[in-house]
Amino acid sequence: MSTTTLAVLVPLLPFLGALAGLLLGRRAPAYVRPLAVLPTLTSAALAAAVAVRQGGEGALTGATRLTPTGNDALPVELAFHLDGFAVLVAVLVAAVASCVQIYSTGYLRDDPRYPSYAALVSLFTAAMLLVVYSDDLIVLLVGWEVMGICSYFLVGHYWETAAARSASLKAFLVTKLGDVPFIIGILALASEARHLPDQHHRDPADLSAVRLRAGAPHRHRAATARGRRGQVRPVPAAHLAAGRDGGPDAGLRADPRRHHGRG
Repeated sequence: MSTTTLAVLVPLLPFLGALAGLLLGRRAPAYVRPLAVLPTLTSAALAAAVAVRQGGEGALTGATRLTPTGNDALPVELAFHLDGFAVLVAVLVAAVASCVQIYSTGYLRDDPRYPSYAALVSLFTAAMLLVVYSDDLIVLLVGWEVMGICSYFLVGHYWETAAARSASLKAFLVTKLGDVPFIIGILALASEARHLPDQHHRDPADLSAVRLRAGAPHRHRAATARGRRGQVRPVPAAHLAAGRDGGPDAGLRADPRRHHGRG
């Protein structure tokens, strides 16, 4: 199996685990925990295998066109870019997600909404891994938005409490405000460069013609970067802590750490 095929499986397995967990959560609750833990653990192992195969050498790339856009110069592709930084971050993301899923099997063992929680964590993990590996800005944006939606629901897991509802609303507003310059930057890059691969990974020589145009792409990339920095992606364990009001874990609050798929 090729390295790029393994890389495709890294985000795909948690996504399939999330889908299966949502479908079987009520019908077969005994399968919920295995569906939450095993795909994520397998994804972590595959991410480690991809990192070993990549070995810090030259970046590996692969792309498959997803949908026509009416303009051959602006394809939307499932494109991966596997450099040393991306494969390392993917290992860390999958490892932390595995720890969260394992810990949650005990932490939420009596929670009737555990199936939906576990599925959302798996979906969050799949989206973050897609952001890490993606080499197409539209696909990256899709992964980023899925992370934001999952954040909203995970922060509001204990929706019965006012604190959880307030925290989830704040998370939604912050992430959506951060999306605005992000989307503006993507649209501006598409307008200037006439394509939508992630500019961060392109050869600088390929952009020479674009850079001569009054330096506009530099401003647009800055807008895209501001959009990413404006969004907070707390780890799922912190979502529950932020939403819980009282109880033995009341001292835990939203973790200020940020999770950005790329820079």
